[in-house]
Amino acid sequence: MDDSEKVLVKELGKRISFFRKEKGLTQAYLSDLAEMEESAVRRIELGKTNPTFKTLIRISKGLGIPLKELVDI
Repeated sequence: MDDSEKVLVKELGKRISFFRKEKGLTQAYLSDLAEMEESAVRRIELGKTNPTFKTLIRISKGLGIPLKELVDI
């Protein structure tokens, strides 16, 4: 991952964290809603991993927001 990709991944993680907190959800609860491991949510929010398209769909559904809004960075 080059530097520009790292910046985008970090920004995406911040957006996910923002929307999660705005909805009053914990990482554990979002992970249940998105059917994924809590540690995966944590790594994504910290910008340590680049989520797949499928993962982004699961997260957007868990957050109850359109995918387009989630990835609008």
